[in-house]
Amino acid sequence: MKKTAILLSVVITGAMALPTVANAKNNYPIFPTRPTDAADLSNLPEDVANAYRESVKVYRENLIAAYQNGEYDWDFDLDGDIDVFDAYYPMVRWSELSMNEECDSFPLKVWDEGNNAFSRIDLPFTSGMRAKVDEDGDINSDGHINAFDASQMLIAIYSDNEQGDVNTDGKLDARDASKMLTFYSANSVNIESDYVTEKNMEYLGDLNGDGKVDSADASFALVEYSKRATE
Repeated sequence: MKKTAILLSVVITGAMALPTVANAKNNYPIFPTRPTDAADLSNLPEDVANAYRESVKVYRENLIAAYQNGEYDWDFDLDGDIDVFDAYYPMVRWSELSMNEECDSFPLKVWDEGNNAFSRIDLPFTSGMRAKVDEDGDINSDGHINAFDASQMLIAIYSDNEQGDVNTDGKLDARDASKMLTFYSANSVNIESDYVTEKNMEYLGDLNGDGKVDSADASFALVEYSKRATE
C-alpha cells in the first residue's frame, strides 16, 4: 500500500537506525564512533573529548573535499543538480523504512522570497529516486539511511556558501537578514521550521557565534551588507 504523502514532521522526529542498502559506490568516509563513556562530551576526560572532536573535524574535511572535487553524486531528485532539496530524500527514505510504506510524494515548507513567507510544495519520490537514495544515501557509512546522513550532506553543500548567506543565493544582503528575523520570530512563538531550514540556520546564520540565530545576527548581516554596499 502506498501513501501519497508523508509529512516531513514525521520524517524528522528522530534518527532511528534502520537497515538499508549499504553504500559501496562512493566510498564515503566513516563517521567516527562517539565515546560511550558519557552522553555529554563535557563529562569525558579532556583528551578523549578533544580526540573525538578532532576525528569529527577530519571526517568532515574529507567529506567536504571529496564533494567539492565532484566525487559524490547526491542528485537524489534526479534533476541534474545537487542542492539542499536533495538532502530531504534520505529523511523521506528513513520515514518509509520506519513505517514500511512507500510514498509517491511528500509535502515540504519552503521559503518564498516574493511573499516573504513559507509556502508548501510537494516533492515527488519516484522508484528511480528511491533506488538512487538506497545506492548513495548512506553518507556516514554506518549501514543506515536517516536524518544524520542529510545533516552531513548539508555540511558539505553549505561549505561553498558564505556565512550569513542563509538563502544560499551567493550573496549576503538584506534578504538574508529578513530570513533570519523570520526564523527567529517563528522560533520565539514555537512555530517549527523544517529540518533543512534548521540546519541552514545552524551552519550559516549564527554570525556572532553565540549558538543561536536571532535579531543580533540579522543586525550583524545588515551592517556587513551596508559596509559592502558603500565600498
